[in-house]
Amino acid sequence: MNHTLTETAKLAVKYINTTDRHIFLTGKAGSGKTTLLRYIIQNTYKNVAVAAPTGIAAINAKGVTLHSLLQLPFGTFLPEDAAMPQNGYSDQVNTPRTFLKQFKMYTNKRQILRNLELLIIDEVSMLRADMLDCADLILRVTRKNQQPFGGLQIMFIGDLNQLPPVIRNNEKPLLEPFYKSGFFFEALALQKSNIVYIELDKIFRQSDATFLGILNRLRDNKMNADDVTRLNQHYKPDVETADYDGYIHITTHNRKADLINQKALSALEGTEKDYHAIIDKDFPENLYPIAEKLSLKVGAQVMFIKNDPTGENLYYNGKIGEVHSLDTDKIEVKLADSDELITVDRYSWENKKYSLDKTTNEIDEKYVGSFSQFPLKLAWAITVHKSQGLTFEKAILDVSDSFAPGQMYVALSRLTGLEGLVLSQPISNIHFESDTSLNAFEGSKQPLESLSNQLEADTKSYIFRLVYNAFDLHSINRDLQNHLSSFNKSENRSLKQQFAEWTLEQTTQFQELNKVAGTFQRSLQTFESEPHYLNILQERMQKAKDYFTPQLQKLYEEFIKHLLETSKQARVKDYLKELEELALQIKAAYLTINKVNVVVSSAAENRIPTKKDLYQSAVYQEEKEKKPAKKAKKKDKTPTSEISYKMFKEGKSIEEICKERALVPGTIMGHLSKYISSGELKAEQFIDEVKLEQIGKVIEKVGMDSYGEIKSLLGDEFGYEDIKVAVAHYGYLKSKD
Repeated sequence: MNHTLTETAKLAVKYINTTDRHIFLTGKAGSGKTTLLRYIIQNTYKNVAVAAPTGIAAINAKGVTLHSLLQLPFGTFLPEDAAMPQNGYSDQVNTPRTFLKQFKMYTNKRQILRNLELLIIDEVSMLRADMLDCADLILRVTRKNQQPFGGLQIMFIGDLNQLPPVIRNNEKPLLEPFYKSGFFFEALALQKSNIVYIELDKIFRQSDATFLGILNRLRDNKMNADDVTRLNQHYKPDVETADYDGYIHITTHNRKADLINQKALSALEGTEKDYHAIIDKDFPENLYPIAEKLSLKVGAQVMFIKNDPTGENLYYNGKIGEVHSLDTDKIEVKLADSDELITVDRYSWENKKYSLDKTTNEIDEKYVGSFSQFPLKLAWAITVHKSQGLTFEKAILDVSDSFAPGQMYVALSRLTGLEGLVLSQPISNIHFESDTSLNAFEGSKQPLESLSNQLEADTKSYIFRLVYNAFDLHSINRDLQNHLSSFNKSENRSLKQQFAEWTLEQTTQFQELNKVAGTFQRSLQTFESEPHYLNILQERMQKAKDYFTPQLQKLYEEFIKHLLETSKQARVKDYLKELEELALQIKAAYLTINKVNVVVSSAAENRIPTKKDLYQSAVYQEEKEKKPAKKAKKKDKTPTSEISYKMFKEGKSIEEICKERALVPGTIMGHLSKYISSGELKAEQFIDEVKLEQIGKVIEKVGMDSYGEIKSLLGDEFGYEDIKVAVAHYGYLKSKD
């Protein structure tokens, strides 16, 4: 276990990796929730996906939106069909019946969701209960499992004392019959689950004990008169006229923040310079982490919106500075309270999608696009909402407009200490009406000692359930029987009918396997109470794996062979779909048995397995070897790439192609990189061998997946175009190995 994790964080990691309990991970601002999220993703053997309620939250969490992952509808979801309003019906209101009537999901997406073992939902304070119930419906239907969320483990991360979910006035009367509030924990699906509530208890952002005390009481709605007096000592009546250099205004409205920023920028002398984002491939506008155009002047007050990617900690998310110089490919910023100059390069945010490795049924992240821009924004003012997750040393809180519950806490908790606080107006009344449902949920939190004691029992229950479910072949048996019954002997002209005998033979073989699996499942009860149950389970699991795996593999291969032979015939499209679905289920069965065997063996050795353990297992190695060799890549048939390639082959330079096609160099290099990947162009035609070798050394360390990470470890003389060329070059070399 990583020594930097607190005991509370370690407990959360154990609950993720050794149980299937749903978990709510919370903590005060600055307690390290995001850091723990990253750790869990890197250190779980489970198939994991990360999602968030909004696009920006998803990009920051390095995940996807919950709507895109599950194809959630927009608007209101009512969990009962009878609740549909008779009058004023809108397509923005759905019930289970109306939603499923139009719900369609492609096979690839279904396979991803069926193989998912852990879903992490970040910034859950913004997730509404009705949308979580809709997610439950989608997962139960897609995974063919009527347990809550289709049997999928979910980890919810967020601080419910910050910004609450938004429910419009016209939605309230529709939702009130089902939910006491909009918070996620009110979802009906969660009422059937005993959620594990874990709160990170160490604050990394603030160290001032007085300030921490005020923040904690504000968060718990227990502010007293002394706290208000202490805060009001920071009221400054001259905010509008005095020069508060290095301070940022935190306001409640976008309009006010934009006005302050634009007014301050216009007041500066000098020429305004615009920087446009470089967008590669697929990166939709709703996911932009900052504005596509960044307008700056020398002297502008700016804020970093990312931590220093070099690891040198020269700046952090929320650090304030002043623009010192503006060049085409770099910006120099002087940090507040320092003469130090920081050279800022573009940062690349990546848009990712999840894909299924069909050889192992493990879920991978797939790069689909990036948004490259300088990680800076004007910082004379920012809204409370956009300040979430940021850290400021100095801030002016504009409390002239009334703050909603949670907004005052978010705004104040951005600060590292009281010494950097300025109030534009004194606080007269900071008492907010208490949310009874939130108080009740927070009151359900169990002591850490109790959770630690419960962990052993939860782990044992999980292990036996995992093994039992791995040998639950009933659903495949049922689908095979349904498939067999679909043959109609009276249809003599049916092409499908000729395969009835073959199908009966496969179904009969599987029925025998299903009987043996049922016997094995029942045998588990005989030693569940044994003190050394893990050793017995490990032995029996290994024997069962050795028995079932070759037979399931043989059956799968029969289906694939039959599918390939049949595909040569005409008018068998529907039949082929049925075959493919059954083959996928059979393969998933023996891969699951193998994975559970690895988990049980690790548990018997008192350790948590890793992805490496899975990939080193014999079954996974066999599957990888079966994967057909990649064919030589053909020329990209995309017209726009082919045009750039032909122009380059005609002797035109990158600059000439850019001018003629009205495209930026990054786009053209993206086109040509495809031909470097296929070996039709040489990397040395675009960058020299020394640069290529230097980039190659970095790629060896961090891999080829993140252009931003590669760039952060290289000097300023390396551009993103250079990295694209190098990645394509080394990708080509790797494909030849």
